[in-house]
Amino acid sequence: MTKKERVAMAINHKEPNKVPKGEISIDNNLVKKLIGAERYNKLGLMGSELAVRELLHMDIAFVNDYPVKVVGQTDEGYNIIQGPFGEQLVNSGKSSHIIKPLVDDIENAESYRIPDMNWCPTEKLDFYNENSDMYIVAQVGGPACNVYLGIGMEDYMIYSLTNTKEIGIIAERIMEYEIARAKVFLDHDADAILIADDIAFNTGPFLPPAIMEQIVYPYWTQAVKEIKKYRDVPVFLHTDGFIYNVMDKIVDCGYNGIQSLQPSSGMDIARVKANYGKDLCLMGNIDLDYLLTFGSPQEVEDEVKRVIDVTAPGGGFILSSCNILVDIVKPENALAMYNCAEAYGVYGTR
Repeated sequence: MTKKERVAMAINHKEPNKVPKGEISIDNNLVKKLIGAERYNKLGLMGSELAVRELLHMDIAFVNDYPVKVVGQTDEGYNIIQGPFGEQLVNSGKSSHIIKPLVDDIENAESYRIPDMNWCPTEKLDFYNENSDMYIVAQVGGPACNVYLGIGMEDYMIYSLTNTKEIGIIAERIMEYEIARAKVFLDHDADAILIADDIAFNTGPFLPPAIMEQIVYPYWTQAVKEIKKYRDVPVFLHTDGFIYNVMDKIVDCGYNGIQSLQPSSGMDIARVKANYGKDLCLMGNIDLDYLLTFGSPQEVEDEVKRVIDVTAPGGGFILSSCNILVDIVKPENALAMYNCAEAYGVYGTR
């Protein structure tokens, strides 16, 4: 069975020969630790990431050719980065902050224009298609995170309540670009699309339900519908946090799957599987707060086995961390997670 076949079967709620595996992203520092600095330098960024995905027996490659460029430097020598939506940020290498939001005045939202579609790189997607046999998921942003990353979370939270119409205008126009970008990725043979749109704290969604109904859910529905109309591919949502109370909405918007299912925010994988396992392919749930970052390899293996036992029966499950493999994940824990899943996640052996 090929990797593409394995993932497709899981998404369609069938049991493949073994549980599919993959990560949205793997931090470069962790990549270097896993394959060694010499090989990392020889292979380059994309080659090194592919080597790690192969080392960890992954079936899926997530790609996000996100268009950014350096437009200047601060007096301290830090790069000024411009994102695709017009925002500018200062990047210190460890953190970033907005110095120019995507709109100078929220009252002028009508003047906001979508980005230039010529600014839509596909190099990473093309690289994976040419050099691997993995199931390729191309990532775009969503109507919440793209806006708050472009104006700042504090202003987003305030304006969502005081200037809901204007936030909706910006979200709608940004999603025009993201839908068009998804279509470009599909033209370059992406197998599926992931909409990354963090909408929740550990205690629940950022915004009240009535506001979500105006500036999030309609644009999710539109994006999923238009992507599937262009090409009938699976569309996943990524969001961290406690989202159990909006799972029905996620299903109603037409998504095929959900990635994260953050256990430290209370997302009980058994409960999610029981209530939504027939509607959504579930991906994630391996803890990053403690397990992969501070736990032991034995603890990691025990949890991987538990999650597989609970979630894999009947298909509809893809193993991953609950976000990405960040740089403070212990290399031995990443290896324990994926080696255990490769050996234990074989259907028909338990």
